[in-house]
Amino acid sequence: MMRTILLFILVLFTCIAASSQVVKLSTVQGYSDGSVITLRWNTEAETNVQRFIVERRVGTNGSFIQVTSIEPKGPSLYEFVDKTAFRSTATLYQYQIRIKFANGNPDQELGPVSVSHSVNSVKRTWGSIKAMFR
Repeated sequence: MMRTILLFILVLFTCIAASSQVVKLSTVQGYSDGSVITLRWNTEAETNVQRFIVERRVGTNGSFIQVTSIEPKGPSLYEFVDKTAFRSTATLYQYQIRIKFANGNPDQELGPVSVSHSVNSVKRTWGSIKAMFR
């Protein structure tokens, strides 16, 4: 009887741990200031998180491409500033966060988060010129 109770408690804790969210879904936000796009998210727990991969696509069709990889630092607020979004004439970008786990669990995808981004042509041209000399 005692063994059954202990087994039940162990299964219960395992289910609770497996269902806990790494990222608070309501806190994944993206916005544009007309120059760069900023993506922010907040984590509750980061058990077995190996890294966060930020992916982007232009528009709503097509596949996401990796923009950057961010190492976990414990439950906290993360921010990624995309300074390369000015290179396209597109006005809508979509981002998703792919959470890569160290223990072999399948990746968790959060998003997409849509961001409207409008950069004037002078800023886009000047940004391209600066990028050539980096």
